[in-house]
Amino acid sequence: HPTAINRMSAASPNTSPLVDNGKIDVVWLKHDVRLHDHGPLSLLARDNASSRPCIILYLYEPDQLCEKTVHGSHVEFVNEGLVDLDVRLSGGQPTNEQNLTIYNHQFQCITVCYAGAVFTLRTIHKQRPINQILCHLETGHLKSFARDKAVRRWCRSSNIPIRELDQTGVTRCLKDRDDFSVNFKKFINQPMWSTPSPQQLVHMREHRLLSANNESIQLHGRCRSPMKPTDIQQIPEEHKGDRVERQYGGETKAFGMLHSFLTHRGANYSAGISSPNTSWTSCSRLSPYLTWGHISLRYVIVTTQRKQEELREHRKRNKSRGEAPSLWLRSLASFQSRMHWRSHFIQKLESQPSLEVQDQCLAFSHLRRQPGDFNESYYESWCEGKTGYPYVDACMRCLRHCGWINFRARAMLVSFATYNLWLDWKRIASYLARLFLDYEPGIHYPQLQMQSGVTGINAMRVYNVTKQGKDQDPNGVFIRKHVPELRNVPVEYIHEPFGMPVSVQTKCGVIIGNGGDSAAAVEKTSLFQTKQYTPAETDIMLSDRQCVYYPAPIVDEKAAAKAAKDKLSGVRKQQSTKEEAEEVYLKHGSRRTRGTADGAKPKALSSTAKRVKVDHGQMSITTSWKRADEESADNLGDYSEGDASRTDGVDNHVEKQPAIASQISPAIEKVGSPTKSPTKASTITSFFAQKEKVSAVAKPTVRDEVDLSKEEEHNSSWSCNMCTYINEKPLALACSVCGSVRT
Repeated sequence: HPTAINRMSAASPNTSPLVDNGKIDVVWLKHDVRLHDHGPLSLLARDNASSRPCIILYLYEPDQLCEKTVHGSHVEFVNEGLVDLDVRLSGGQPTNEQNLTIYNHQFQCITVCYAGAVFTLRTIHKQRPINQILCHLETGHLKSFARDKAVRRWCRSSNIPIRELDQTGVTRCLKDRDDFSVNFKKFINQPMWSTPSPQQLVHMREHRLLSANNESIQLHGRCRSPMKPTDIQQIPEEHKGDRVERQYGGETKAFGMLHSFLTHRGANYSAGISSPNTSWTSCSRLSPYLTWGHISLRYVIVTTQRKQEELREHRKRNKSRGEAPSLWLRSLASFQSRMHWRSHFIQKLESQPSLEVQDQCLAFSHLRRQPGDFNESYYESWCEGKTGYPYVDACMRCLRHCGWINFRARAMLVSFATYNLWLDWKRIASYLARLFLDYEPGIHYPQLQMQSGVTGINAMRVYNVTKQGKDQDPNGVFIRKHVPELRNVPVEYIHEPFGMPVSVQTKCGVIIGNGGDSAAAVEKTSLFQTKQYTPAETDIMLSDRQCVYYPAPIVDEKAAAKAAKDKLSGVRKQQSTKEEAEEVYLKHGSRRTRGTADGAKPKALSSTAKRVKVDHGQMSITTSWKRADEESADNLGDYSEGDASRTDGVDNHVEKQPAIASQISPAIEKVGSPTKSPTKASTITSFFAQKEKVSAVAKPTVRDEVDLSKEEEHNSSWSCNMCTYINEKPLALACSVCGSVRT
């Protein structure tokens, strides 16, 4: 990677006037469609002595638009930002009109093309030699990373300097994670790039800028107006639509959103951030503008710092007055920490681009990827918001409608998908990316892995979705808004409608559990119900009361979560996992100190060793693990298979699983563990007892007999079928070297 431009040398004025030597400067816009704190545009505006032509270029790149994470709402948002910036550069005043008029806009200052980056730059260079390319550093998905590398290779081969300016505080080629916070603070403390003045813009337009209508350079795919998503063939038809109630793009809207947050909405940030009912106004709502570069991260942080200073001064002058300033200060401090958190996660993807396609801790790579793990019907129900859990469904439908929801709801959706439904995070990543208007790869993929429990350095975060609904939407206001089938359901049943008696369902006009719209679907009646409807009864309810269907829960929430946590815990306890997690922490872990000389160690690492108590001062994680293993080895002679109470923190202990773990669904089937003979139906939860009544009393299958016949093999060392390593731990579920599931 080329080194980013040095700020001070770049900002220094030229010592001698430059003349037009036939070359041209190119400002390449990507995720930075704004005028304020924009390094490349600021450099052009400052260079008044130069007469060298310049071009401001934005590209609809086919190779980027074919990425599976692209959605029509993203393109619409970008188009609104392009129009806003073009109006500003032209000296006009941006309006707040919606996108009904943006497609009538004719570009004046920004040259827009529907073509690839290297192809367009090469075309410009052939007609007018490029003096330099100015752009911002970008941490994107793998396709954008490949595009950037291709542009740099071409620049090197053509002897053209390309200057990439920092705009997020992320360090390229970071050698030591301990340096991230220092570098980030340096970036924030640097002066912002000056916004070009009206006089500078006039000079740039009259003496330097090649307008969008200039025909001196012939470009393929030139766009006179913004390109509609429906005209972009790389986007699948089903993804070309827009979100009905999404936010409107552009620098003008971004400024207005920040202003309203810092003047009145931000006071309730800390208190209202978790509930979907309050987060719509108490959250900053700046994330889409930060993602697409319509507002600068540094501008947001610095402006917030000024607000904090004003509040502190106000508190000093008015100590005897109310609590408002303290409430404000707490909220803004929390907001600032999340701005730092944002770049912290983007740095992870910058340092390891492969996080988009592989687990951060490779020891978990086999989980959720065994044959039969991915349940297509579960996935479709989750995508459509028809899981039978009202709060989950409301959050998903809200996303489909608006393109935004608060962080806690997002984390819950991922947790439910990856734990309760046992879906692979990689299989749900692109769908969520299309839903999120603020899709930021550097946050998206590390967060998906964190919420899925495969980072190795974070504790498992399994949300009780029913409890979340009761805590964050106690009266069901949010649920009724986005799940209209339940709008008439009483409060006492709004979070668990499957518990409604038949008479209440009839009164509310909703049938719980029938998946179709005809009497033929009656046989699918919810197993939570105490009575199953006959076809005649269903027809009467549908005709007389105009009832609608709402699905029953597709999984047993608690049993599915426990089965998933047990499987992850089995991998986390392995010594090889702990060693790999230590390496992950050194590369990506947070470095905030908590009273120890070497900084805080991740809780997840110590929890994998059952929080072994250390009486000899602060030790490294590796030392703690070694001591735990030594202690467990000394006691190994006393260990028996029936002893399920040991918690020495070693791999020799395997907790017994309840019978429900293997009978919920193939999606949460116990991977790699010996299959027990089916138990009596009385050991199964009430919901799935009815669903599995027949299979629960069945005789052991051939597979059961084979697995049981192999029970003796688990009492000795075993060879991994993948890497042939001889594993000494007889009860290990996976190979300690390659992580492959034991077969």
